[in-house]
Amino acid sequence: MRKRTGKIAPSILWLAAAAMILVWVLRYVAQPSFWLDEAFIALSLRSPTIQTIFGPLEAGQIFPRVYLAIIAVLREALGYRIWVLRLLPSLGFAIATLMWARLLAQRCGRSLPSALIAGALLLGSTFWLDQAIQLKQYTLDVLLALVPFLLGDDFYDQSLVEGRRRWRLALMALACLISYTYPLALGARVLGWYVSKRRISKAAALMLIASVGVASVAVWFTDYRFNLLMRDSYSDYWSECILGSSHNPGGALRLVAKFFWGWHGRQPLVTAGVVPLQILGVYSVLKRLRTDHPDENDHWGSRSFGSIVLLGGVALASALGAYPICAGRLTLFTQVHTQILAIEGALFALSWNTRKAATIALYLFAGVVLFHSGRAYYRVAVSEPAENLFPLVPAINTEITNTIWVHPCSASQVKSLPDPLPGEVVFGTDKLQPAGKTWVLWTHLGNEKCVNSLEAIRSRARSWRLVSEGPGRGLALAEF
Repeated sequence: MRKRTGKIAPSILWLAAAAMILVWVLRYVAQPSFWLDEAFIALSLRSPTIQTIFGPLEAGQIFPRVYLAIIAVLREALGYRIWVLRLLPSLGFAIATLMWARLLAQRCGRSLPSALIAGALLLGSTFWLDQAIQLKQYTLDVLLALVPFLLGDDFYDQSLVEGRRRWRLALMALACLISYTYPLALGARVLGWYVSKRRISKAAALMLIASVGVASVAVWFTDYRFNLLMRDSYSDYWSECILGSSHNPGGALRLVAKFFWGWHGRQPLVTAGVVPLQILGVYSVLKRLRTDHPDENDHWGSRSFGSIVLLGGVALASALGAYPICAGRLTLFTQVHTQILAIEGALFALSWNTRKAATIALYLFAGVVLFHSGRAYYRVAVSEPAENLFPLVPAINTEITNTIWVHPCSASQVKSLPDPLPGEVVFGTDKLQPAGKTWVLWTHLGNEKCVNSLEAIRSRARSWRLVSEGPGRGLALAEF
């Protein structure tokens, strides 16, 4: 029986990963148009130059420039097509999902209840699924942040204690050039390993620090000197998610709760079970560290303590460095570590004398998580991509009128299309309002100003007929 569960447990994680990748394939093949933030990045890639790639980006966007340059090379080789621009971020999602599943499978080992909970949590990672094909840096951030944790303690023992093949440390530091969050993950993993080992080669440590330092200086010249120009607007936009902005202790605690448990959304039963498991998990990890008791999985080592260091480090970065920590795309690279701590709690519960009762309770909780995660996964899987312009194109009949007036808030998305819309496109502004009979097209209405602007245009029209509408998009035939 133990041998059978030893094979079933990891299979559960691979099935969850396969389900995530299935949605990725369907979305990538469908090739919806870019949503607003993607469109800003895509515009920098329409006719890429050194200035457009390594200078300030459209609409104050923040994107690792070396990574953007790699995508630009691919765009120059294969053309400005949606599938080309999304290729690397999409591959990053698929590879990172497999790495995510492997890391969870390594921690669960042969434990079937823990694997069921871990697989259900992975399946319910809808914030991650939302990024499946997005032309953004978050899939690469997650992929790179997983690498230091997939490497076992033996790798760090050989490189940082024995001094063997130290060149691998410099190679790991190179990833700092293409991800802003990777240094946090690398630092947390190394610090977690060092605290548990308390041995290190000064020469190897110096090489790692120097390599990260050189990469950081390079990123300063290519990225940060421009990114810091948007610091105030960035902080204002994310103010509700920055711990340093919360002067009220109650507000700070709510934000920390969002960081750790906001991944489950409106699933109070899931949160009610995850919280005690994570508390038990932290206790178990610290207990092993304090008593110098070896982990029951010889190959796991100090990774869980590294997870605690990373989560604490990101919270500290929010308090001191204004990093947003609401559960979402900016903190996706930490989500797997909240799941690892829940698994730690489950494994700890299974080590009690009341193992049978703990096993039953964990199976029941796994069922609760699977129900909610399965429902959330299904909703995302069948949902239509938001702000997709392509379904509107067939409805534009140029024989009725050849003019397409594009709402100012949607201009970037229309400009980022590989092929132009049929007819004469007019990009609206406060001064350039629609006139005569015209098609009125809009997509992103994410703020009150955009919504009010569309309502004002609708109120001016002598006639207004809604032709097509979908999630985050619309087309009307109007006469002014």
